[in-house]
Amino acid sequence: MRWLLVALSVPLSFADDYRIQRATSPIVVDAKLDEAAWRDASPTSDFIFNWHTSGDKEPTEAKLLWDDNNLYVSWRSTDRHISAYVTQRNGPVTRDDCVEIFISPNPQKVTNYYTFEINAIGAMLNRARTDWYTGGAFWDPEGVQYRTSFHGQPSKDESPDDREWIVELAIPLKNFTRDAAHIPPRDGDEWRLNLMRTGGKTNAQQSTWSPIRGEKRSFHTPENFGRVIFVAEAREEAPGQRRGQGGRGGRGMMRRSFNPADVEAGRVLYNRSCTMCHGVDGAVGDRAPALGAGRRYTRVTDAEIFDSIKNGIKGTLMPGLPIKDDDNSKIVTYIQSLRATAVDVPVQGDPQRGAQIFFGKGNCTQCHMIRGQGGIAGPDLSDLGVDRKLDDIRQALTTGKPLPSRGWQPVSVTMKSGASFRGIVKNENPFSLQILGIDSNLHLIDRSQAARIDYDTKPLMPANLDKTLAPTEFQDLLAFLARQARRRDPK
Repeated sequence: MRWLLVALSVPLSFADDYRIQRATSPIVVDAKLDEAAWRDASPTSDFIFNWHTSGDKEPTEAKLLWDDNNLYVSWRSTDRHISAYVTQRNGPVTRDDCVEIFISPNPQKVTNYYTFEINAIGAMLNRARTDWYTGGAFWDPEGVQYRTSFHGQPSKDESPDDREWIVELAIPLKNFTRDAAHIPPRDGDEWRLNLMRTGGKTNAQQSTWSPIRGEKRSFHTPENFGRVIFVAEAREEAPGQRRGQGGRGGRGMMRRSFNPADVEAGRVLYNRSCTMCHGVDGAVGDRAPALGAGRRYTRVTDAEIFDSIKNGIKGTLMPGLPIKDDDNSKIVTYIQSLRATAVDVPVQGDPQRGAQIFFGKGNCTQCHMIRGQGGIAGPDLSDLGVDRKLDDIRQALTTGKPLPSRGWQPVSVTMKSGASFRGIVKNENPFSLQILGIDSNLHLIDRSQAARIDYDTKPLMPANLDKTLAPTEFQDLLAFLARQARRRDPK
């Protein structure tokens, strides 16, 4: 009984606070989300299915950014059934696959809010539900730019090729002058808002970033809007310190690009100062581990690595180095570049076209899954961009491994009945065999009923995609895989 009383005493909370970072690069509103600013931005926490009763809970990845002129919003919606038919301005777009943002710039008067609702083919509806607006049911904001994956089409019917759709939105901040404390916002300014998504004809789910409490089944509940905080880009920091990601927070690194000149300067300093213990160019040394190997580290942020170099690590052979803070920071940059995974570095190619290759011509989903879509015979690739370096992904697509990895032994079985199975061995003994099939089913094989069992000597993963795909297709696929980073806080 005590645990129940404790649970009831905990106040209801909003979604995790979200910190809106200042855009690190110019943004072109084209529904591609391929700018460095979008790659650097942290997603919100997962959307909540407030009134779910049945059907697949298809995820949405939303991000926000800002600069002196605009608030930027993006939605990447996983969706196997995309449909939209409303084309008129301020039409009933929520009947279609649709995304929405409700914005309250004044947290002291949260009932003054603005809505932006956009369906998959680019029809938009706007309202200004404020105590000062007298213009009727709808509102025309100034200067809004937006694009969708199917922007301008007369309609969008469901298709077997449906996988996801994107909306990118830029709202001039001047639209909120009547309610916001400052335009543009200042570092630390707080607004309240909610992000939503509705489904189309099939699997018509309704989900929100900030959960909707209470009996009222409506998105129009400003008391449930989540809190967002504007974070300015320029900020004084201690030497070697770098801020963590927004969103849920934590000690993970903010994704960034590495200046080649800074990396090279750090490499020279590292090789001059650190190779008595560590190996040259970050390799394993005689008395210390490699600093760029594919393993977990106890010191991952810039500040932690900076402190290790400056003050050493107690209880180990790692001494502090008497070097300038600026040189220390350059070594930190070099070490972080060694550890950078694919999502941290720029990659040529179009990720959106790469997704079409992955889910189509490349036949990758026969074995692999991304964000709940695809097969299960191979590893889930939803976090590939934070788990692997770019060169590792490229090598896997082009050269592969000479032998199957442990736990991924391919096998082909032909039964006496004529049935055949191909997949990965999960368990076996002298009498039976368990196979996770390419068809994503688990097959239990009685060896006495098998006419033939062939263990493949090569992995299932093809190792020549750079030959079977056109050069641009291969680069697009690589760009798509490099951007897969579902985890909020990679460690």
